Amino acid sequence: MRNGKQLSRRLERARGFSMLEVLVALLVLSVGLLGLAALQTVGLKFNTQSYQRTQAVLNAYDIIDRVRANPSGILTGSYDNIGTTDTPPSLPTCPCSPAQMANFDIAQWKASLSSLLTEGKGALCRGTLDTTTLACTPVLSGNNFQVGIEWKENDLTMRMIVEAQVL
Repeated sequence: MRNGKQLSRRLERARGFSMLEVLVALLVLSVGLLGLAALQTVGLKFNTQSYQRTQAVLNAYDIIDRVRANPSGILTGSYDNIGTTDTPPSLPTCPCSPAQMANFDIAQWKASLSSLLTEGKGALCRGTLDTTTLACTPVLSGNNFQVGIEWKENDLTMRMIVEAQVL
């Protein structure tokens, strides 16, 4: 009989969860889900930043390759000083002269920058680009070119300068 009373007391205590326990479990679950949502948002933000930086690098190498592919355009000075505020030239119909090919390259490059980067702009200089304004200090001899690309990332202006020897 004694065992029967102990068993009935245990059964009375073990009726199930109380409302307070359920609310605490729900609170813990919601905090975990909010953390997961915040993690997803931060990951998406960093993914976008990484994409834009990758596009900036690819566009810098794109214009360098275009310059290398047109050595006659280099010799005529068609690529010497292209600023960020210069409007892209109109696209020529080809067959093209080296200068027209340079205009085509620059127009394609500037269009790519503005479509792939947030407020994307670029400068190309035979010489040295200023790191804050991307203004060119020309050196009209030599084969060293600098490419500067500027874009917005989280309301901050990002700049990248790549230097290459093309001939």
